[in-house]
Amino acid sequence: MRTTFSGIYIALRALQAQQVSLDITGHNVANANNPNYSRQTALHSATRPFPTPMMGYTPSNGQVGTGVEVSQIVRMRDSFVDLRLRQQLQNRNYWATLEEGLRQVELFFNEPSENSIHYALDQLWDSLQDLSRDPELLAVREVVVQRAQVLVEAIKTTRGHLQRLSENINENVPIKVEEVNTLAQRLADLNEEIGRVSATGAMPNDLLDARDALLEELSQLVDIEVVQDYGHMVTVTIGGATLVHRSTVHKLASKPVADPAAGYNKHEVIWQTTGDRVDIRTGELGGMLKLRDEVLQEIMDDLDQWTLDFVREFNAVHAAGYDLNDTQSDDTKDFFKIDDEGSAALNIRVAEYLIGVDGVPGDVRLIRASSLEGVKGNGDNALKLAKLRTEKVVSPPTNSNGAAVSIGDAFNAIISQIGVRAQEAIRMTENQVVLENHLINLKESISGVSLDEEMANMIRFQHAYSAAARMMTAVDEMLSIIINRLGIVGR
Repeated sequence: MRTTFSGIYIALRALQAQQVSLDITGHNVANANNPNYSRQTALHSATRPFPTPMMGYTPSNGQVGTGVEVSQIVRMRDSFVDLRLRQQLQNRNYWATLEEGLRQVELFFNEPSENSIHYALDQLWDSLQDLSRDPELLAVREVVVQRAQVLVEAIKTTRGHLQRLSENINENVPIKVEEVNTLAQRLADLNEEIGRVSATGAMPNDLLDARDALLEELSQLVDIEVVQDYGHMVTVTIGGATLVHRSTVHKLASKPVADPAAGYNKHEVIWQTTGDRVDIRTGELGGMLKLRDEVLQEIMDDLDQWTLDFVREFNAVHAAGYDLNDTQSDDTKDFFKIDDEGSAALNIRVAEYLIGVDGVPGDVRLIRASSLEGVKGNGDNALKLAKLRTEKVVSPPTNSNGAAVSIGDAFNAIISQIGVRAQEAIRMTENQVVLENHLINLKESISGVSLDEEMANMIRFQHAYSAAARMMTAVDEMLSIIINRLGIVGR
């Protein structure tokens, strides 16, 4: 049968349960401005009723409740939203990295402006037209050489900027790899601590919040897959290979690999233990590798090929003419020189016989403006050079159709492709940001702390606590009557 003090026990359990709930409410309020905190709540459940049904005995008049207890303290979290948010962070940082890089590329080309390659090229065509009209004027010939030098500097400067951007990205790869390793180690340490707490039967809510924050930070760098086991510990993989398994970390490393096409040693991301290449597709690091290995390399290759085509066509027409000395020496047939065709845009220059070298002045009389030997006033060859502005003599850049185009149109195609890529990156980044904000708002609606709601809970638990205390007082008064007054009536 129930004991005389059962009411005391029921009131005591109620006081304890409401006290825990008030403590959790205070914890929520304290972390209201913590972005990595998930709202916690106490689950109240009725304690085991009395009497307990046993074999041969079933209470005929029903069981009597014995009070309440806090069965579990849970954090309000949606694992599906967390998964989608991590995926969205990967995609957003991937496209944001591409957008930032392509914006810089657009600034390097600076089209259209008076400092651009296209403007310098138009100025060269105009000066050649002037030369075709006055081939004997040395001043006009000087202008042609000066305009050619401006074009050469514009090409070399732009190509140099692209090269340095690629090298800077390459230098940042080991830094990002080290960030991944640091986060992985912290995840493993948290996993171990979470496992120890979970083994006791408790729920390590605050530790789980800290780990989720690390997972979101890691997902911004690389594309990860996360699987949680029965002990609330996680396994994190990249491209199907394990980065973190419980308290074990398989670290990444960066290995410099010679790349003749790039002109420097590229840092490849590999697994430290096996040396295999890491399959990184998204995230900030994935965007950096895409930008370095594909986007920038393709733009530089297109610019190098355009420069090579331009020099080849220009020199071919120039070599067919005659200079003011009525000569066609092999030493003066090339107007432009390229020392290394592998990187034509970096190594283009105006021939030394025109600009001078080592204190020896150049001779602009050697420009082959005439198409007829012995006719100094003829400027037909200079006109042929100027007509290269519109003649379809070169192949289009990568990813274009195979039809021949003019030199200017080929360069415009390069600029157009850069613009299309930049617009795609901008559009995708904007879309990813919208989706990310939606998921963050959805996460906050589930996990975020509402001060209004917590204040309402505080009042609710406070009233329940007061009622439990009043009940204990009432039971105490009843017991006082039994203990102090029972049996003394009539004495």
